[in-house]
Amino acid sequence: MVAIKLTYFNAPGRAEIVRLILAQGGVEYTDERIEGKDWPEAKTYLAGKTSLEQAQADEIFDFLTQDLQEHIIKFMFVEKDEDKKAELKKKFIEETAPKGLGFLEKRLENSGGEYFTGNLSYADLAFYQFGKFTEDLLDLEEMAKNFPKLAALYGRVSELPNVKKYKESQS
Repeated sequence: MVAIKLTYFNAPGRAEIVRLILAQGGVEYTDERIEGKDWPEAKTYLAGKTSLEQAQADEIFDFLTQDLQEHIIKFMFVEKDEDKKAELKKKFIEETAPKGLGFLEKRLENSGGEYFTGNLSYADLAFYQFGKFTEDLLDLEEMAKNFPKLAALYGRVSELPNVKKYKESQS
Protein backbone atom coordinates (compact mmCIF):
# COMPACT_ATOMS: atom_id res chain seq x y z
CA MET A 1 0.00 0.00 0.00
CA VAL A 2 1.14 3.54 -0.75
CA ALA A 3 2.23 5.53 2.28
CA ILE A 4 0.18 8.71 2.62
CA LYS A 5 1.62 11.78 4.27
CA LEU A 6 -0.62 14.78 4.90
CA THR A 7 1.31 17.98 5.57
CA TYR A 8 -0.61 21.01 6.77
CA PHE A 9 -0.56 23.70 9.41
CA ASN A 10 -1.09 22.72 13.03
CA ALA A 11 -4.79 23.57 12.74
CA PRO A 12 -7.90 21.95 11.26
CA GLY A 13 -8.28 24.32 8.27
CA ARG A 14 -8.73 22.85 4.81
CA ALA A 15 -6.93 19.64 5.71
CA GLU A 16 -9.50 18.63 8.31
CA ILE A 17 -11.91 17.19 5.73
CA VAL A 18 -9.06 15.08 4.35
CA ARG A 19 -8.22 13.85 7.86
CA LEU A 20 -11.88 12.94 8.43
CA ILE A 21 -12.13 11.10 5.13
CA LEU A 22 -8.95 9.14 5.80
CA ALA A 23 -10.11 8.33 9.33
CA GLN A 24 -13.55 7.17 8.19
CA GLY A 25 -12.00 5.13 5.40
CA GLY A 26 -9.66 3.43 7.86
CA VAL A 27 -6.66 4.63 5.89
CA GLU A 28 -3.39 4.90 7.77
CA TYR A 29 -1.46 8.08 7.11
CA THR A 30 1.17 10.33 8.60
CA ASP A 31 -0.28 13.61 9.85
CA GLU A 32 2.60 16.09 9.65
CA ARG A 33 1.70 19.44 11.19
CA ILE A 34 3.73 22.57 10.58
CA GLU A 35 3.80 25.58 12.87
CA GLY A 36 3.30 28.93 11.16
CA LYS A 37 6.78 30.12 12.12
CA ASP A 38 8.28 27.09 10.32
CA TRP A 39 6.32 27.59 7.08
CA PRO A 40 8.84 29.78 5.19
CA GLU A 41 11.50 27.12 5.58
CA ALA A 42 9.16 24.22 4.79
CA LYS A 43 7.55 25.54 1.61
CA THR A 44 9.06 24.59 -1.67
CA TYR A 45 10.87 27.06 -3.88
CA LEU A 46 8.17 26.51 -6.50
CA ALA A 47 5.88 28.89 -4.61
CA GLY A 48 8.09 31.84 -5.52
CA LYS A 49 11.27 33.20 -4.01
CA THR A 50 9.85 36.58 -3.00
CA SER A 51 6.45 37.88 -1.92
CA LEU A 52 6.01 39.39 -5.38
CA GLU A 53 6.81 36.08 -7.11
CA GLN A 54 4.39 34.29 -4.77
CA ALA A 55 1.63 36.76 -5.66
CA GLN A 56 2.39 36.40 -9.38
CA ALA A 57 2.32 32.60 -9.17
CA ASP A 58 -0.96 32.70 -7.23
CA GLU A 59 -2.46 35.06 -9.82
CA ILE A 60 -1.58 32.75 -12.72
CA PHE A 61 -2.70 29.61 -10.88
CA ASP A 62 -6.02 31.19 -9.89
CA PHE A 63 -6.57 32.46 -13.42
CA LEU A 64 -5.92 29.00 -14.89
CA THR A 65 -8.14 27.17 -12.43
CA GLN A 66 -10.94 29.67 -11.86
CA ASP A 67 -11.10 31.62 -15.09
CA LEU A 68 -10.24 28.94 -17.64
CA GLN A 69 -10.64 25.42 -16.26
CA GLU A 70 -13.99 26.19 -14.65
CA HIS A 71 -15.41 26.83 -18.13
CA ILE A 72 -14.15 23.45 -19.31
CA ILE A 73 -15.57 21.67 -16.29
CA LYS A 74 -18.99 23.20 -16.98
CA PHE A 75 -19.30 21.81 -20.50
CA MET A 76 -17.46 18.56 -19.88
CA PHE A 77 -18.94 17.47 -16.57
CA VAL A 78 -21.65 19.76 -15.19
CA GLU A 79 -24.00 20.73 -18.01
CA LYS A 80 -26.35 17.87 -18.97
CA ASP A 81 -28.17 19.49 -21.90
CA GLU A 82 -26.23 18.56 -25.05
CA ASP A 83 -27.11 21.78 -26.90
CA LYS A 84 -25.96 23.94 -23.99
CA LYS A 85 -22.82 21.82 -23.68
CA ALA A 86 -21.99 22.41 -27.34
CA GLU A 87 -22.67 26.14 -26.97
CA LEU A 88 -20.42 26.42 -23.88
CA LYS A 89 -17.67 24.44 -25.59
CA LYS A 90 -17.82 26.59 -28.72
CA LYS A 91 -17.67 29.79 -26.65
CA PHE A 92 -14.67 28.47 -24.72
CA ILE A 93 -12.75 27.49 -27.86
CA GLU A 94 -13.58 30.62 -29.86
CA GLU A 95 -13.64 33.32 -27.16
CA THR A 96 -12.62 32.37 -23.63
CA ALA A 97 -9.46 30.39 -24.41
CA PRO A 98 -7.97 32.85 -26.92
CA LYS A 99 -8.68 35.81 -24.61
CA GLY A 100 -7.27 33.97 -21.58
CA LEU A 101 -4.21 32.75 -23.43
CA GLY A 102 -3.62 36.28 -24.68
CA PHE A 103 -3.61 37.48 -21.07
CA LEU A 104 -1.15 34.74 -20.10
CA GLU A 105 1.08 35.49 -23.10
CA LYS A 106 1.32 39.13 -21.98
CA ARG A 107 2.04 38.13 -18.38
CA LEU A 108 4.79 35.81 -19.57
CA GLU A 109 6.26 38.50 -21.81
CA ASN A 110 6.20 41.04 -18.96
CA SER A 111 8.13 38.64 -16.72
CA GLY A 112 10.93 38.20 -19.25
CA GLY A 113 9.43 35.38 -21.30
CA GLU A 114 10.96 32.33 -19.63
CA TYR A 115 8.65 31.71 -16.66
CA PHE A 116 5.62 33.52 -15.26
CA THR A 117 7.50 34.82 -12.21
CA GLY A 118 10.91 35.05 -13.83
CA ASN A 119 11.86 31.75 -12.17
CA LEU A 120 10.25 28.33 -12.43
CA SER A 121 7.18 28.20 -10.17
CA TYR A 122 4.09 26.12 -9.67
CA ALA A 123 2.30 28.54 -12.01
CA ASP A 124 4.43 27.21 -14.89
CA LEU A 125 3.63 23.62 -13.91
CA ALA A 126 -0.06 24.55 -13.70
CA PHE A 127 0.09 26.01 -17.20
CA TYR A 128 1.75 22.83 -18.47
CA GLN A 129 -1.02 20.77 -16.85
CA PHE A 130 -3.63 23.07 -18.42
CA GLY A 131 -2.00 22.46 -21.81
CA LYS A 132 -2.12 18.69 -21.30
CA PHE A 133 -5.75 18.94 -20.17
CA THR A 134 -6.77 20.91 -23.26
CA GLU A 135 -4.61 19.25 -25.93
CA ASP A 136 -7.60 17.34 -27.35
CA LEU A 137 -9.82 20.40 -27.13
CA LEU A 138 -7.78 23.25 -28.59
CA ASP A 139 -5.93 23.42 -31.89
CA LEU A 140 -2.42 23.34 -30.44
CA GLU A 141 -0.73 24.34 -33.70
CA GLU A 142 -2.91 27.43 -33.99
CA MET A 143 -2.41 28.25 -30.31
CA ALA A 144 1.37 27.91 -30.72
CA LYS A 145 1.27 30.27 -33.70
CA ASN A 146 -0.83 32.84 -31.82
CA PHE A 147 0.92 32.48 -28.46
CA PRO A 148 4.57 31.59 -29.15
CA LYS A 149 5.85 32.42 -25.66
CA LEU A 150 3.28 30.10 -24.09
CA ALA A 151 4.18 27.38 -26.57
CA ALA A 152 7.85 27.78 -25.67
CA LEU A 153 7.00 27.67 -21.95
CA TYR A 154 5.01 24.48 -22.47
CA GLY A 155 7.98 22.93 -24.26
CA ARG A 156 10.43 24.06 -21.57
CA VAL A 157 8.35 22.60 -18.76
CA SER A 158 7.78 19.34 -20.65
CA GLU A 159 11.57 18.94 -20.94
CA LEU A 160 12.34 19.44 -17.24
CA PRO A 161 14.05 16.20 -16.13
CA ASN A 162 11.65 15.47 -13.27
CA VAL A 163 8.60 16.31 -15.38
CA LYS A 164 9.89 13.98 -18.12
CA LYS A 165 10.45 11.23 -15.56
CA TYR A 166 6.93 11.75 -14.20
CA LYS A 167 5.42 11.64 -17.71
CA GLU A 168 7.25 8.39 -18.43
CA SER A 169 5.96 6.87 -15.19
CA GLN A 170 2.39 7.72 -16.27
CA SER A 171 2.65 6.05 -19.69
